[in-house]
Amino acid sequence: MTDSEGPAPLDSVALIANLLDELGAASGPLGVTELSRLLGQTKARVHRNLTSLRQFGFVDQEQKSEKYRLGWKLFHLGERAGVQFNIRAIAAPYLHLLRSCTGQSALLSIPLNGEALVIDAVDNESSVSITVKPGNRPLAHCSAQGRIALSYASAAQRARLLNGVLAKPTPASMSDVGAIQERMALIRSQLIEEAPDEVLTGINAVAAPILRSPDELIGIVSIVGSVQHLPAQSTTGEISSLLRGCAAALSEQFGCSIYADHGFEMPKAVRQLASGKSSRPSQESQSRQNL
Repeated sequence: MTDSEGPAPLDSVALIANLLDELGAASGPLGVTELSRLLGQTKARVHRNLTSLRQFGFVDQEQKSEKYRLGWKLFHLGERAGVQFNIRAIAAPYLHLLRSCTGQSALLSIPLNGEALVIDAVDNESSVSITVKPGNRPLAHCSAQGRIALSYASAAQRARLLNGVLAKPTPASMSDVGAIQERMALIRSQLIEEAPDEVLTGINAVAAPILRSPDELIGIVSIVGSVQHLPAQSTTGEISSLLRGCAAALSEQFGCSIYADHGFEMPKAVRQLASGKSSRPSQESQSRQNL
């Protein structure tokens, strides 16, 4: 949510939330220096907040390394939240549908401090598979998933991620802040994005947001493959219709009808899956007939 769309969160609360997000996304414990760099905060401020979180059981500190990890209390809270909100399990049938219908790898990402974090992937079944491993964080400014996450990020998160000289992994990578801002407005109106040749030459990714409300992003579904199979302008036609349809069905499960409000219709295969009238497609040819 941007600052103009509601009251800004307290700085201390925002920092605590971001600290917990970073610890949750890390593959191992993190130190004060690492966390201060990731969040753009002073080490003193990060240390003070970590000390308070440790006192309440929200983080633990290793005695030998003095690094921090999520604490036991969050484990218990996470168990309860997992029962109520398991986006990975809910999205899984739609990822399989995307792979079956397009022949490409399908991904699920979640927003994390203004960036996209891949949490699940269903790889294509060809002998040469193009995919992204869970745990990957594509660059916010020059990837389809990243720009969608950036489009729904807070003003402070956008400022941090678009500050300074932006990396250009390829000559086609978008790095002009003005152009990126225009693209973010387009994403929120068209509910789809692509990034041909931006992360890696010859590779494209097409993505659509999963929303709990028009302003609250909770996930991103995408497909990734070679530009031979996912050429530029894949935001139009059958692929975009299928991708938006899956994102629409998932958004509706969380109470948001923004895709329908924008006039986007679900393809037949998605409607059947959403209504529970079809099982997971077993053959690509069968799925394509349902588009």
